[in-house]
Amino acid sequence: MFHCPKCKHSAHARTSRYLSENTKERYHQCTNVDCSCTFVTMESVERLIATPGASESVRTASLARS
Repeated sequence: MFHCPKCKHSAHARTSRYLSENTKERYHQCTNVDCSCTFVTMESVERLIATPGASESVRTASLARS
């Protein structure tokens, strides 16, 4: 959840769309009725910390078939 850039109240995501495989544009609206600011954020993958690998049992089974 993002906070409103104007009044700092919480804002709800209203809709979003992918601009690329790793980037999403998201539209938000402030929950403060006296503000009701609508704004856009960009969400993207910056880097991978860990990637999934094949488990040991999968590797062992594939080697046994070879």
